[in-house]
Amino acid sequence: MSLATLDAIQRPPAPAELVPRYFDTDLVVTPEDNPVYPPATLADLLESVREHGQLVPGWVCPSPDLPPDKRLCIEGNRRLAVRRQLGQPFWAFDLGRPVPEEERIKLTFQHNHSRRVMSRDEIAEKAARYIELTGCSHGEAALHLKVSHPTLSRAFGERRIPPELKPRADRLGLSVRSLVAAVPVALMERVIAHAESPGPDGRKPTRDQLATFIGQLKKGGPPKANRPKVITLRLNARTVTLAVSERDTVADVTKDLNALIARLAKHADVPPDGWPFLFQ
Repeated sequence: MSLATLDAIQRPPAPAELVPRYFDTDLVVTPEDNPVYPPATLADLLESVREHGQLVPGWVCPSPDLPPDKRLCIEGNRRLAVRRQLGQPFWAFDLGRPVPEEERIKLTFQHNHSRRVMSRDEIAEKAARYIELTGCSHGEAALHLKVSHPTLSRAFGERRIPPELKPRADRLGLSVRSLVAAVPVALMERVIAHAESPGPDGRKPTRDQLATFIGQLKKGGPPKANRPKVITLRLNARTVTLAVSERDTVADVTKDLNALIARLAKHADVPPDGWPFLFQ
């Protein structure tokens, strides 16, 4: 027996290659825990599929809860919803075996297209279910689901924001919103209001400024931003005292000083004792 023959006998057979095929949409079932897609969320995909067809196959599998001729859609449910609307068959890979729930969650996260269109609430819900099923930690879940730890932390954290505050929080930047989600619920409304409010320069607080504000709130005292700080400047033999806030910039103070100089210049004959009356 030649070495080539012996090698052919000992080598295990290669697994059959999966090839996607078309399924009647009546025979493909959407999981019960899958979110309902409002028409507006399908509009862009609907036009694309209508013009170009289904370019990316989904994934289906048999389920002990379904008749033998039906399949459970474990990835590509948006595409399935669109194909149903268009009355067209669904193009998908059939794994040919029942897939446990935790594996279905992993497949959903590991498919780039699915992960991109998932909302933060959906990420948090599915990741929480994965942790419940497997008993793993948050860090292990992020690794298994191929999601960055900060993304998972933000998704979990933002579930703490009350529904009545969520629309306002969603209008804030991502990094600012993560700060809001981390504060005690009783303080969230004040923090959001501060984050929404522009300063004297017309700009909203930066993340660092908001973090300082939150620190003051947690200590129970009034935020520093609302308590002017008195500073003394000395130039030659003259002393100037100013009250400034944390949001003041050099440009703000320079603008006010120039206005002060211009007003004094209009009243050159007024003695120093009368100057305070010029600014009442």
